[in-house]
Amino acid sequence: MSSSKPKRRLRILPSLASFICWCGSLGALVFCSLGISAFVAPDFWFTDNMSFFLRQFLAGGLAGCAAGALGLMLPHRLVWLYRSAFGLAFVAFAILTIATVTRTLENTAAIEDQGPDGRVLKIASINIEGMFLGDKRLTSFLERENPDIVVFQEVLWWLQQRRWKRLELPVGSRGENGFPEHLAVGADENLVVYSKLPILETRSKIVPGDLHEGASVIHQADRELLEATLDTGARPLNLISVHPDSPRNEIRWQNKRRYFEEADRTIRGLQDENDDPLLVIGDWNSAPWSARFQRTLFENELRTAYPGGWPRTTRFFFDYRLYWILGSPVDQFAVSKDVKVLNVSTGPNIGSDHLPLIVEIELPAKN
Repeated sequence: MSSSKPKRRLRILPSLASFICWCGSLGALVFCSLGISAFVAPDFWFTDNMSFFLRQFLAGGLAGCAAGALGLMLPHRLVWLYRSAFGLAFVAFAILTIATVTRTLENTAAIEDQGPDGRVLKIASINIEGMFLGDKRLTSFLERENPDIVVFQEVLWWLQQRRWKRLELPVGSRGENGFPEHLAVGADENLVVYSKLPILETRSKIVPGDLHEGASVIHQADRELLEATLDTGARPLNLISVHPDSPRNEIRWQNKRRYFEEADRTIRGLQDENDDPLLVIGDWNSAPWSARFQRTLFENELRTAYPGGWPRTTRFFFDYRLYWILGSPVDQFAVSKDVKVLNVSTGPNIGSDHLPLIVEIELPAKN
């Protein structure tokens, strides 16, 4: 009796290994199919949102294909069916890989060296999720990086003012604690720009949005576009700060699409007015693989770039230590073709659930 138990265990092991390899092949097929759906059906809420998770789908597809490949060396009851499933998974993984790499390179600028005559600017964009602008983690970051321009989203400026006054600190901290001296606050008080360059003009546009059933009292369906014209000492810099709605359901996804349409009109309007360099930056609530994001770049002849050439997480979920697993690159920038991109990086955890996006650009020399 005792000798029969090891024999039964030995017979179970091949079946268990076969089951695991089947799960790997089928899992890879599911992951890759979800990722591919973002490319083949970008005009639907669910499939468009799959673009947020392409890195996770690629990782899952790779792991599944690896398990599936090992299964080719094992016996299966339906060998032809197993090989067919693995073949489909492998083809789907290859398609998703090619599509993702192609989309990553699409409308992407090469990192260039600094020229002898252009104006170099460092810009930091941070969604602070309502954290206090006087938080030491944030001010230490700003003092260390010393950016020329800082673009904030989800500021709740009215609340910031209360905090500064309660602490008997200068409201706005302009010129102190790493904050540049010039300040522009958007009409809805959620988009804020600090700049070392004088701000010549600002314009706010509110894009109306629809509230969904069960929306929280703090959710804002209406979103703002904040335009600022900055004095560079040569040709002015047109800056647009963006923050569309997060597409967590179909209604908010439609809000985001309307916002993108208004952003396109705003960009084209500035381009029709003048040929000054243009920077669009903020929390786009879109992955760089989103077809709608890439359409804005293509139709307006804008370019972007990524840290180390590959999109990195800027919005993480639950815990910063898991940002490389549970997160997505949603904070982006775009520049006109006459602007050189010198460097792109992400900053450290400063207390928000977004990491700072840091961009160094070179503006064209004065004509």
